[in-house]
Amino acid sequence: MLLESDYIHTDLPKPLPPMPMRVSRSSQLTAALRQRARPIVIEDQELARQVVRLLRAREFVAHMMSHAIDRSYAANIEPHWYVGQYILPGNVQKVILKPKPNNAERLPRHPQA
Repeated sequence: MLLESDYIHTDLPKPLPPMPMRVSRSSQLTAALRQRARPIVIEDQELARQVVRLLRAREFVAHMMSHAIDRSYAANIEPHWYVGQYILPGNVQKVILKPKPNNAERLPRHPQA
């Protein structure tokens, strides 16, 4: 038998996720990318193909850079670090590595060469 208290202490329903923006032209995609609150669904196959190509190229370059760092410093940074790059006035470049919260305690130890 259900009691009245069973209904009073129930969790509130979760809010609905935001409705995605649907785009079918590059001008719509440009506008959609400017907002950062709603997901974007690219419906035009050619436009989607272009975006996928760019993302694959980015992934390939990131993989190659990660591999080069791993070989040079015997450390796989991808699962453990966020990488940021900043260019300061005078074309001075700074790289900042921030530990990812879940993996900060579990970094692999590599012997110093």
